[in-house]
Amino acid sequence: MNDIRIEADNIAFSYGEPRVLRNICLAIEAGELFSVVGPSGAGKSTLLRVIAGLEQPSTGRILINGTNVNDIPFAQRSVGMVFQSFALWPHMTVFENVAFGASPRPDAAGAPLAARVERLLALLDIGETRDTRPAFLSAGQQQRAALARALVTEPRLLLLDDPFSNLEQGLREQLRRDLRLLQRRLGITAILVTHDLEDAFSIADRIAVVIRGTIRQIGSPTAIYDFPNSIDVARFVGIENFIPGALRHAETPLIEFRSPDIGLFRWPMRDRPPEGDTVLGIRPHALHICPIDSFRDGRYSWIEGKVAASEFLGEAVRYRVAIGTLELAVKQPHLPGSPATPPGTPVLVGFDPARARLFSAPAPD
Repeated sequence: MNDIRIEADNIAFSYGEPRVLRNICLAIEAGELFSVVGPSGAGKSTLLRVIAGLEQPSTGRILINGTNVNDIPFAQRSVGMVFQSFALWPHMTVFENVAFGASPRPDAAGAPLAARVERLLALLDIGETRDTRPAFLSAGQQQRAALARALVTEPRLLLLDDPFSNLEQGLREQLRRDLRLLQRRLGITAILVTHDLEDAFSIADRIAVVIRGTIRQIGSPTAIYDFPNSIDVARFVGIENFIPGALRHAETPLIEFRSPDIGLFRWPMRDRPPEGDTVLGIRPHALHICPIDSFRDGRYSWIEGKVAASEFLGEAVRYRVAIGTLELAVKQPHLPGSPATPPGTPVLVGFDPARARLFSAPAPD
């Protein structure tokens, strides 16, 4: 089992002004698959490069098992790295690409380089491509070759910079599963950087959300999804509807929230609500619409609105529903043979307040 533990201690990085990374602190445990997520330009790849030793932090330290490695170059950090572009040499075969840059020394089991390469190609199911050049490989085969090249040096740390972004959906799902199985089998510590939440949610042990160069939240995939700790994180993880209002009562056992547009709602308190002005956030798929004269299921709170727009997405229909001055996004499962509700139709919008989250209202600009 890998025994490598990585820490970022108050890391900052800048190419000038403004800073790309600010006050980054995190600890990644031995054998963990840790993911760093965030929107484009958030600083995710820069953080990975600093951990790898390809960039020098402006301030702060990178620690490996408690030792400061800031002055240790990439080649001496026992790091394997997989880039978004695959970065395979076009004039080399798969075997040559994987072997390139690796030490010819035998591994711990006494296997020379050629045997290590063959073993990885077989492990990643690309043994039949060993004599093929990258131009004649599929995208998935190229990605597996890039992963084999990163692992052939037997690194203690595997860094993956958005490795699935160039792959079609079915293939990326398969490669995610294969990567997770391989990482567990090797017991290697791994850091995955991605802007795609599905990639991170499906295979990571823990996730750090980076927005505008700072870590906003660290937690398990379910904790990040279910309990985002701010409006910025909530937006990134798929909450689109934000309803401003005020708490009328914030003591056990009920929360009472009033909005000028949706009225008063009560629900059991799960955790301590924010102080001051508040915003109620809820995902589109946590809302339901039905005809205005339908039976109102008592499990939900109901508001009258009017369909402003609809968009057929295949498995679901996405609506914009006007309620007072608000326009809420609603994602409703598509029932075969059932047409979308047309714009202008009065509807009831129902939601379970327990599936909503309360956030502190952002400070005015």
